[in-house]
Amino acid sequence: MDPEQSPAEPSASPDLLDDAFLTLRERDRRLVLYFLLEHETATLSELADVVTAWRHASDSRVIEPQCRNQRYLQLQQLHVPKLVDADIVTHDEETDRVSLEPCPEPIRELAARACAAETGPNGIDSERT
Repeated sequence: MDPEQSPAEPSASPDLLDDAFLTLRERDRRLVLYFLLEHETATLSELADVVTAWRHASDSRVIEPQCRNQRYLQLQQLHVPKLVDADIVTHDEETDRVSLEPCPEPIRELAARACAAETGPNGIDSERT
């Protein structure tokens, strides 16, 4: 990086970025983060609906309920706990709400750039066109 183009704010530590890249290597985790960056909080059930729909946006067939239920279990047992361990989200098990943690700006920027690169300039909805 050109020193003249370095950000005015302190950058994230290499360990923080390593953890973020490792955590976000799974697409379902990235999709959860993209949604939460815009909405801040959602129930696990809502996230399962959204992630299932986004994953199958290009399919012209009906999404079977077992597909959504499988995605819910994967989010509950694997993906959300990984995001919690990385301090990216919190999960209130009583209300089943998942909320975005205040994460460092470099992580938000990484997620925003990943979302734009993965989904196009118009976001997730552009996959449907």
